[in-house]
Amino acid sequence: MTISIFDNTRKTLISGVFTAMTLPRTDAGAVDLDELTHHMEFLLKAGVDGIVLNGATGEYCLTSPEELGAMLGRARVVGGAEMKLIAAVGAADTRGTLQRIGAAESAGADGLLLPIPYFFPYEQQDLVAYAEEIAQHTALPTLLYNLPSFTTGLEPLTTLKLVTEQAQIQGVKDSSGSLDTVRLLKDCAPRANRVIGNDSALHPALAEGLCDGVVSGVSCVLPELMLALFCEAAKDAKSARSLQLKSALEEFIGWLVKLPVPWGLKVIAAERGLAKAEYPLPLSSARREVVQQFLIWFRDNKGSLLA
Repeated sequence: MTISIFDNTRKTLISGVFTAMTLPRTDAGAVDLDELTHHMEFLLKAGVDGIVLNGATGEYCLTSPEELGAMLGRARVVGGAEMKLIAAVGAADTRGTLQRIGAAESAGADGLLLPIPYFFPYEQQDLVAYAEEIAQHTALPTLLYNLPSFTTGLEPLTTLKLVTEQAQIQGVKDSSGSLDTVRLLKDCAPRANRVIGNDSALHPALAEGLCDGVVSGVSCVLPELMLALFCEAAKDAKSARSLQLKSALEEFIGWLVKLPVPWGLKVIAAERGLAKAEYPLPLSSARREVVQQFLIWFRDNKGSLLA
């Protein structure tokens, strides 16, 4: 388990390293609960602090409320009552989000990540109205999920407004790669739960003391790297060990971005025997070549990534 250096009097839904899991599916497209179980058992044995299901890493736009309920139910059985289990409840509209919240509540999730509805661009006033409505319909602690690569981005002042005015919204998981929002919350809403959702931003966030934890896609396949980086950088972000781990992470992410999210993670999950690699689209010949190059690089550099 990671070592917290943060104020223990604050109530944080997410602290330490939480893993954003990929979602294994069969060739027919059904959720593969047995492979999910196998992968989760590996992550829990590695020592991650919690599990997040149905975020961008889990391709939430493909998941039905019924599938979400099934995977959360299995995860709760695998991890037991003590495991922190977070459900992302993204959808294209308010109705779809509420359906997913119902599934999360029934399955025993400990909290929610709330992405902005996807596909259409929205103004900040729309995001506020949406989040305020959702906050009235769940008893679970909720973090805003800023995901500007795939949805309209939450501006820092919009996040601050919602966190300070809506009791149910306790903080943010920011996947933008920017630290502007967590800096603002630290200064103006210090009790808010500040979570990094972009692995590239974790080391600088820890160096400034800005975050409580990370929801990490990389930890889905390299929990050893992310747990070590979090602990080392939290203690001393300038140490030789911290900088070595940061460099290894940056090189790994450099390969991940050559493929659509989260295809690269699936490549390594399959390589490590954690879950079969299944993709929503067929792989072109060029993509297959990238996959093979990635695997060659990973096999050559596995020692530094798993140390």
